[in-house]
Amino acid sequence: MSEDVLERHREAAAPIQERYDLYIGGEWSESDGGDVVESLDAITGETLAEYQQGTAADVDRAVDAAEEAYRSEWGELSSSERAEYLEELADAIEEKAELLSTIDTLETGFPILTTPALAQQTAGQLRYFASVARSTDKGAVPSTGEMEKHHHIYTQEEPYGVVGLITPWNGPLGNLGVKLAPALAAGNTVVYKPSPRGVVSSFEAMDIIDDVLPDGTVNMVPGTGPEVGEAISSHSRIRKVSLTGSTAAGQSVMKSAASNIKAISLELGGKSPSIVFPDADLETTAQGVAMGIYGFNGQVCTAGSRLFLHEDIYDEFLETLSATAEQMFQMGDPLDDGTMLGPLIDHKHLDRVQSYVDEAVEDGATLYMGGESQDIEGLGGAPFFEPTILTDVDNDDTVACEEVFGPVLTVLKWSDREEMLELANDTEYGLASGIWTQDLQTAHTVSDELEAGVVWVNCYNAFQTGVPHGGYKQSGAGREMNRQAYHEYRQTKTVNINLSDTWPRM
Repeated sequence: MSEDVLERHREAAAPIQERYDLYIGGEWSESDGGDVVESLDAITGETLAEYQQGTAADVDRAVDAAEEAYRSEWGELSSSERAEYLEELADAIEEKAELLSTIDTLETGFPILTTPALAQQTAGQLRYFASVARSTDKGAVPSTGEMEKHHHIYTQEEPYGVVGLITPWNGPLGNLGVKLAPALAAGNTVVYKPSPRGVVSSFEAMDIIDDVLPDGTVNMVPGTGPEVGEAISSHSRIRKVSLTGSTAAGQSVMKSAASNIKAISLELGGKSPSIVFPDADLETTAQGVAMGIYGFNGQVCTAGSRLFLHEDIYDEFLETLSATAEQMFQMGDPLDDGTMLGPLIDHKHLDRVQSYVDEAVEDGATLYMGGESQDIEGLGGAPFFEPTILTDVDNDDTVACEEVFGPVLTVLKWSDREEMLELANDTEYGLASGIWTQDLQTAHTVSDELEAGVVWVNCYNAFQTGVPHGGYKQSGAGREMNRQAYHEYRQTKTVNINLSDTWPRM
């Protein structure tokens, strides 16, 4: 590791506190026996900060604080009053967006070109759900027969009370905003667990929240899934849990939540197909496909990791794609503005990605491009993995079935549309998909047939606040980022008032 890189990263990390504690009830407090662990710089491996991991007892304290805040203040606010808090919080997040973005780049290795968008997404989500909260009213329900004459019936939505939020390490701040905004707008208070591998920006977000929101409205208990995640998912006084993570993590949450029939929302893994038709514009499609798999270092659940490429353009497109990837995705220090591909989260994950590629090649796949970890000049020792393309892959091969979570693209040649669509849908996942064509009819009809929560046409990973996001099949349950998410943090009550003097006949 060069001294210049070390100095640059130390300077960028200078505003970070040396030590963070748990944030419960508007106060920073020590854990009830949790271990002190380190958050590391993804490039240099140096310590960014120390923090205590929480325990099940800390979750109990956080629930107590959240319940108190819900009963005494947050739950008593009107929707408009909550909206004002959310807008103030959005302003405060934007004021510190540069610091928060830099922290996520340091800790996760996501390029500094991409992390500011996640900070803006968080602010945007807060403002959007502030507007949703202001526009949600009681609903009158039409009735028939005797009910129509003598009854007034209406529905009203109410918060759950205390909800639990669990987020992953990839895009920590952005994932927090996607969950926190609708949960608060809907009137709930929060117990929050970030991933141990992407935690520092969440601590800084709590510092901002401390200046804006009433004490106890948001409480943060960092820690492991088996300890803190399990305590949140099974807690009898947390009535709703939302998790973004792996499908295995989602299954664990579902099992724990079943103990007290808790409401859940899950945004989980993916193995998304990206389908290129022969009429697609090769250059722009190559750029989009490359962004879909190599963007964010390949570590996003929506990654377009299975490329279905029509045989008529197979060779020409692969040449264009590989040249585009080599040009666009230069590996380097994620703090550099010119870097589009940073390191993987850590060396353990690097070994995992390498094992998928090695197994695929052993099973008969062809390594068309990349396929190895890289030692970048001046960044020696950082866990880089080069953009990779595997051809001669079958749809039932492990690398085409399981979520690699790295910059690895598998290519499947197709000629028959119906057979291709059957293979594209032949996966346990259903989070996202992409279609590349200049034919509008093809775009619509193929969109109808794909089993995925989102279909991007001639674009990829094009997220927009106000547009629902979520998966089919084992990619999750529920939707985020739009009005539907607000309602998923509320429960519906029906009020039926008999206005007559007699008992209603059935």
